[in-house]
Amino acid sequence: MAHRFTVNSTIQGVSIDEFKRIASNTALHEAVCRRIPGEKLEIIESKIQGNTYTLRRAYNLDVKIPDIAKKLLKDAFRLKRTDITNLEALTSTIELGANLPLQANCERFVTGDDKQIHITLNWQVQIKVPLVAGMLEKHAEGEIRKFSDVEIQIVEDELKKNLSA
Repeated sequence: MAHRFTVNSTIQGVSIDEFKRIASNTALHEAVCRRIPGEKLEIIESKIQGNTYTLRRAYNLDVKIPDIAKKLLKDAFRLKRTDITNLEALTSTIELGANLPLQANCERFVTGDDKQIHITLNWQVQIKVPLVAGMLEKHAEGEIRKFSDVEIQIVEDELKKNLSA
């Protein structure tokens, strides 16, 4: 049974129309990727075809473990992420892959009005490790929530940069 949770966030001062306009440019998404805490970012694909934007990337997560452990584990925390976004409906599917026994995916919805946007992330996480899967899924939720908060703060900053330009 997969572990499910939701992350909600509101960004004030950005209308849904402004968001839709800015989000229809790959530059916003790529700028956000470059600012996410991690190492060895590789943008594998970033393209718009019709109303669909596909972003595939890989990077090493900036996890809190001793440096010696990071060296020994090398790319053990390498994350592969695919976002497929419907630019008209402002909905996305997100899939995370890792060098760990983890399956994680998300449905993202962006709604709003002329004063703000609201982002909803419905996550589903499953870790395939007998006996400790539930504990690890709760830990994964904490990490996903932390990185989601960081990413949303970066999105807000990038949106406001684009609005003032």
